[in-house]
Amino acid sequence: MDTEKENKPLSGKKVVITRPPDQADEFTDYLIKLGAEVIKFPVIDIAPPDNWNALDLAIDKLDDYGWVIFTSVNGVKSFIGRLIERGKDIKGAMFGVRICSVGLKTADAVEQYGLRVDFVPEEFRAEAIAEGFETMGALNEKVLIPRAQAGREVLPEELSKMGYRVDVVPVYKVVRPDIDVSWLKKMLSSRKIDMITFTSGSCVRNFIELLGMEEYKLLLTGVKIACISPVTAESMRKYGIETDVIPERYTIEDLTDAIARYYM
Repeated sequence: MDTEKENKPLSGKKVVITRPPDQADEFTDYLIKLGAEVIKFPVIDIAPPDNWNALDLAIDKLDDYGWVIFTSVNGVKSFIGRLIERGKDIKGAMFGVRICSVGLKTADAVEQYGLRVDFVPEEFRAEAIAEGFETMGALNEKVLIPRAQAGREVLPEELSKMGYRVDVVPVYKVVRPDIDVSWLKKMLSSRKIDMITFTSGSCVRNFIELLGMEEYKLLLTGVKIACISPVTAESMRKYGIETDVIPERYTIEDLTDAIARYYM
């Protein structure tokens, strides 16, 4: 990234981050280095699932699974956290189970617990994951997906169609915080926001709901939208809004670079 003062591509740009506070620091630092004025407006919080029953059952029979697919950092933290609460040795519990991580940051989170990631698909598509499994001789194996309590069904459904036996277990849930939105509405009405960033479909949904279904389109008129992936952009499209920036790789650093290039 070019951070020379006279060449900062985001100088004078007001950029909104909708991530949870504990996940926004890295993104904030990247944007500030590029000259942006960052406005934090967290629209999701992470909470435990309604109950741990499904996960505890899966933990007790981890030997049955050929693969565990982690689709987010939150999924990794919650899954491993529950292993520890249950008094399990992490490496011992995961011995013999191969790990697929969707995204490099998710893989980093797995490796921080001393576990090895066996496969990181280049794209977050069921087909790409299945193709990788086939290459490694993992046809028709049983797959565990620890994820958000309310998640997209595309991945488990497609893998099931391809012959994999898939168990989906909730390890956390995404909730909407009780926050004041009036000041952001005023900034949007005054056209003082240049870009809003989204890193998940949950962020999109909660943000739109906070703005209000009757107002959001008018408030977002002229505002540029940056989404971390095509999946997130599709969530935005369902509300009738197109995305201006999507990085080629679905990481925060690549999203930042893509935003910078957009304004160059």
